[in-house]
Amino acid sequence: MVVASTRLSRLATRNLNTLPHAAMRVLGRLDELGQARISELAKADRCSQPTMSNLVQRLEEQGWVRRASDPADSRASLISLTDKGLAELRSARHQAGADLATRLGQLPATDLATLESAVAVIQKLLTLEPLEASPR
Repeated sequence: MVVASTRLSRLATRNLNTLPHAAMRVLGRLDELGQARISELAKADRCSQPTMSNLVQRLEEQGWVRRASDPADSRASLISLTDKGLAELRSARHQAGADLATRLGQLPATDLATLESAVAVIQKLLTLEPLEASPR
């Protein structure tokens, strides 16, 4: 299931004209979580802090995110989505959805009904509390 969902996500974003996949992930994360430190974004994206810093810098140059001092720690910055970044993210999501809708239109109605049910189950899974990590 994880492999299939990852491949579906890649398929949906493969033909985006404006937004690189990594940028879409970070903008999406900021849309979901609100402002965050670079270290939090790196952890959520499972990349190094320097990699995330470089990506955030590129997003900032595009005007898609802004950096502000963290009032709790003057050494850290809080990254947030700008209106321009949110518009870019929404446009990319719309384009990805339209591309996927074209493919979905090729499926029989019974498959579409099955997918609708599966999406409802996935949405429930996303709201469950995370399980405690078991010791190795």
